[in-house]
Amino acid sequence: MKYLIITNPISGKKKSMKILNEQVIPYLKNQKIDFESFITDYPSHAKEKVHQCKLNEIDNIIVLGGDGTMHEVINGMLSRNDNTNIPIGLLPTGSGNSLIHDLNQLNIQDTLNKILNNEIRKIDLLKITTPHEKIFSVNMVGWGMVNDIGYQAENMRWMGPMRYNVSSIIQIFKYFPRKANIEIDGEAFTNNFAFIMICNTIHVGKGMKMAPEASLNDGKMDLIIIENNFSRIKLLQMFPKLFNGSHINSKLVKYKKAKLLKLYPEVNEKLNIDGDMNGITPITISVEPEKIMLLN
Repeated sequence: MKYLIITNPISGKKKSMKILNEQVIPYLKNQKIDFESFITDYPSHAKEKVHQCKLNEIDNIIVLGGDGTMHEVINGMLSRNDNTNIPIGLLPTGSGNSLIHDLNQLNIQDTLNKILNNEIRKIDLLKITTPHEKIFSVNMVGWGMVNDIGYQAENMRWMGPMRYNVSSIIQIFKYFPRKANIEIDGEAFTNNFAFIMICNTIHVGKGMKMAPEASLNDGKMDLIIIENNFSRIKLLQMFPKLFNGSHINSKLVKYKKAKLLKLYPEVNEKLNIDGDMNGITPITISVEPEKIMLLN
């Protein structure tokens, strides 16, 4: 069995290379496991590698990175013309590690052992159809104020994982409403919104339980909708509840499960997909049940 190891050297606090060289490679060599190592040099490099390489010579992929690197690998594989779909394992070296939080696999060595045991779990993906492309999401899609948080956090990478929390607080005070038409499983309505989160995982950012009832294989997306009917103080007071999931009990929040969402904003803008700014509205999001194989 041969593994392709894809490492993002700048994910998280740039600890991926240390983990690769001091833990992963020595362990694989000790176990006499065949592998190829690939280090990314720029954004979308992992996607390019998986899209172009000879996956028929690879049995499994191991990713050292975060949600963004996992996003690239998945989209690289699913954009291939040969329909190759091989199992992927994720070692958590990113800032958010939302998927790994859902799997409760934050220990590197324990997670590596589980990956090498070759136990496979099929999980759902979100398929985002934009005017120009199709994008797959393993974690979340955000529109509205979460976009502003994403932009802010991108400029605060020096803070590490805390940048998500700090950016959220800053953007609450800068908030402005966005008008949109949305359709959820055929039911349409128009309103002004603070944000809409479309989640496949429970966690987003650094340990936030944004969608506490989400499941990776229930065939549904979890929607967190906040309309323009609140004060900034109330939204700020709700913020700590995101870490235990109790925010869904707030009157500010509409929490729904759905199979199909259509979003038509008054002003089109980029989305936050798996922690990075990507795609553009209007969009249609559907659930792709058991789309990929996860090693865990």
